[in-house]
Formats: sequence, structure tokens, C-alpha cells
Amino acid sequence: MERAPWQSSHGGPVSSDWWSDPALYEAMERMGAGQRRPVPGVLDTSCVRTGLARQLETGVPPASLGAARNGTVCLFMERDTLNETCRKLPRFAQQLGVPTSRLASLFDREWLPHIRVVALPPALRELDDRALAVRSLDADDYPAAALAALLSPCVLLTHDRKHFGPLGIQSSSQGVNAVIAALDVKVGEMRLQAVVAMPAAPFVAAHAGIRLTIDHMGPAAWVLIALVVAGALWLYWRQAPARKAAIKTAAADAAHLLLAESQRAALSTQQSRERLAMYLVPRPQCVTPTAAVLRELATAPESMSATQLYDTLSAPVRAPVGALRDFLHTNKHSVFCEAHRGSFLLGGRYSIVNDG
Repeated sequence: MERAPWQSSHGGPVSSDWWSDPALYEAMERMGAGQRRPVPGVLDTSCVRTGLARQLETGVPPASLGAARNGTVCLFMERDTLNETCRKLPRFAQQLGVPTSRLASLFDREWLPHIRVVALPPALRELDDRALAVRSLDADDYPAAALAALLSPCVLLTHDRKHFGPLGIQSSSQGVNAVIAALDVKVGEMRLQAVVAMPAAPFVAAHAGIRLTIDHMGPAAWVLIALVVAGALWLYWRQAPARKAAIKTAAADAAHLLLAESQRAALSTQQSRERLAMYLVPRPQCVTPTAAVLRELATAPESMSATQLYDTLSAPVRAPVGALRDFLHTNKHSVFCEAHRGSFLLGGRYSIVNDG
């Protein structure tokens, strides 16, 4: 079967870096995150450095930041990891040949608004043995490892495969590959939505245009097509009966196109899901109630109360409402943010310029 234009023959991302096209992220932001929850991601200092370097060189934010902006990935950073990053910004600036103030401003202005910062207390850091194994290798990586372990399965954006090996990191590009796979999944799902919402009749006149758009625009084409579906349907139903009959007669060719595209979209999306699962930090063998709460809030589309958490969590990891409420309030200035009275999000926003 013919592969999608942004896929390689083995199902991985192509080397043309389609995912670095700003137009794709802008189109995804207009489209919205949809019903699918974001993939939680944990950012390590090493990926901040390479991401800033790429942004300075190309003027385009890295894939991880673009994915955070359009809701594909929800980025988190442990407070101690952020502090480490801030300490290293002068060294990064010297290596990249720019003033420290410029690098700090770029990080503060374009990165931190899309990152939620979590300060894990010592007791929570020790809940997963994998994080303790990372601590034995490098204490500086312990905070990020502890957060990733609690949010797993999740993306861990790091280039340090040596110290993060206990969390299943086997290559320096694994985190970035996970982000690209998550973007592939979202694009594939939008393609499927567009095909399902596209009866052949209203679009037969645009058959050649659809094919040309797909060939030239790649994944961004499906975002555009999905945005005009409702308008096209409305125009079709306003046509005279004779005109509708003519459109239906000519719709056979478009139907074949849509069927082929739906098959390609379904296959591409499934391959992307499998690839994403392969790149994520795996789920722990035994999920604790604390980890279940953190991950639920990490992927929730809006803040949640203790009662909502109780109703959402499955029985094996569900704590009493009172215990959940106490846990949320006890840690609301470090682990959680109280967005509204009695309603919480995981982590909070942070500014190194305003907050120091």
C-alpha cells in the first residue's frame, strides 16, 4: 500500500522534518486538541539546550514545543530540573555564542508558558524504584526521573540514555521520536475525522483539488480539509434537486479516493500509535494511588476536584474523597495548582524573569 507522504517505508518519520513546518502547528492550534487527551511529557535540561540551539539556528521551535502548543503533548518539568536549567543557561549561552539575557528571555517567553512546573516532595520521589535506580547513577537526574516515573507511560525528553536507562530510555533521540510519533497520531486521527465527515457528493467537484492539496501540503492538508467540511456540506444541501443528482452521479470517483485515503489514514494512525508506545517510558508494574492521581491530572483537559478524581479513577487506585482532598490541599503549593476553589491542576506556571 502506498505510504503517506510524511512516512518512511519502515513507518518512521522521514528525514525531511515535516514536523518542523510552523504552518502545521498553526493549523493544529486552529483545529484544537479535540477529544483526545494529550500525552504527558517530562522535559530534561539536555533537551532544553538542544531545543534552544535549534530555535536560534532555524527560528523554528523544536517539535516538542510545537506539540505542547497545539495540545498534542502536555509538558512538565520538575522544579529542581528547572533550577538546574537556569544555572546552566550562562554556559549554554556561551556555547551558542549569544548573550545569556537573550537565551533566558527566549526560554522564558516561548518555552515556560507551555510548561507546567512540579515540585515533588522527597516522599513522592521515592515511590518508584526506577527513579531510585536513576538516582544511584546521577543525583542531578533524579528529579526528572521521579516525575517521569509517576506520570508513566509518558514521553521523557532527554538525550541522556546512560543515566535514564532504568526508565527504558535506550537512545538519545527516543524522546523526540516519541513526540513525532504523537504528532503522527494526531495528524492521522484528523485525517480519519476528515474522511468520515466527507460524503463523496459535496466534494466530487474538488476531487482533483483534494489530491493536489494532499500531495503538496502533506499532513497540514487534512487539517485544512477538516475545517471546510461543515461549510461544504451546507452548500451541498442548498443545491437544486437536479444539481444534487448530477453531483451524486459524479461522486463515484471521489468515493474511491476517500476509501483509499481512509485506509491509508487508518494504517498510518495505527502504525504511529504502535511507534509511540514503543518510545514511551513504560507504565510501572504496580500503579500507586498517588501516581494515578498525578497522571489523571496531567492529561485532564481542565482542573478537577477531589470528587471528580474519585469518580474518574478506577477502583484499585481510588482513595476516599476525603483523603484525595487532603492530598490535593497539602501539596497545592508544590505539586498542584488550585485553579479554582477546590479544583486542581498538576503543576503551575513559572517565569524565570518575573519570579527570579
